Amino acid sequence: MVHGSEDERVAFQEADSLRRAGETVYVFSCYSLKMGRREKMRWLKEKLLEIRPDVIVCDTPLSVMVAHDVKKMLKKQGHPVSVVYDITEWYPSKKNLRNLGWLSKIFSLFTLSFLSLWAGVLSDAFIFGEYYKSFPFKYLFAWKKSVVISYYANRHRVKTYDFRKSLKKECRLYYSGNLTEEKGFFRMVEVVKRVAEQRPETCFMLNVVTNSAPVDFEGFPDNLSLEYIQWQPFEKFCDEIGKNDIFFDLRDSDFENTHCLPIKIFYYMAAGRPVIYSDLKAIRLGVPECDDFGFYVSEKNLAKICKIVLRYIEDEELYRKHCEKGLILSEQKYNWEAIEERFLNFMRDVV
Repeated sequence: MVHGSEDERVAFQEADSLRRAGETVYVFSCYSLKMGRREKMRWLKEKLLEIRPDVIVCDTPLSVMVAHDVKKMLKKQGHPVSVVYDITEWYPSKKNLRNLGWLSKIFSLFTLSFLSLWAGVLSDAFIFGEYYKSFPFKYLFAWKKSVVISYYANRHRVKTYDFRKSLKKECRLYYSGNLTEEKGFFRMVEVVKRVAEQRPETCFMLNVVTNSAPVDFEGFPDNLSLEYIQWQPFEKFCDEIGKNDIFFDLRDSDFENTHCLPIKIFYYMAAGRPVIYSDLKAIRLGVPECDDFGFYVSEKNLAKICKIVLRYIEDEELYRKHCEKGLILSEQKYNWEAIEERFLNFMRDVV
């Protein structure tokens, strides 16, 4: 109900894999429907009753509740249904509580926490997007089937390009996400601005992919240009990211962020380009080799981050090694194809 019908995990990984395995798959999303919550739930219930599924994979507590109602109705007709909760987001999370007064925030915190746990009660099995997303479900519902299926990229979808042998003449930097302080956008712009000022002989291009309203900046040096790119469909994103040289993500390393594994890191790795990321606990756990293809930094130490960018420009061997290592890790370990069979076996087991 939250993820769109063209979501990379739902549509281009899980659904694609099931179809290739010979299963009939339907993807229903309320994401873009212009209606209230109850109307969305009613719409989803009607769709599910129409197709009479054997397994329903849900991505939110509310969709789990709809699926459970459908399960009860179909059970009376002698048709068994399994409800699988694919947990890739926490409820509540910061974005659920943002811009609320303190009373509304407390109410939403308790309401969303209860709904999340209730979804665990109603589910028959769990797919966890990462280790930390298994809390508290894996322990409160230890008898229920579960599996960790991470956010690894589809190797055959990410287009690769030869990396630039030297960044001394031109350097393309890339950011994708919301244009907020919490996501590190303004830190990243400041870093790029400082680096451009220190290397006037290098042409810097900052590509920003976002669905947020563009932010205007003043005082950029002549050798730095910023281009805002409208949010891209998944397939175009996979085709275009490899044209860049260095990827940035300097989000706040607060409690929630540090326990969330960023999906895009696997796509940057698959593109064969180095990353400069906030040093998040979830990355260290999910990708132990992360230092082999990038730098993980205190997001507030802008001076150090500037030195890292300059090092990539000046040390061609380091840049080459990080490009090649990211690509190798993606090809050998961190790709959807490597975990696809585990996902399919789990789905067969829950029927």
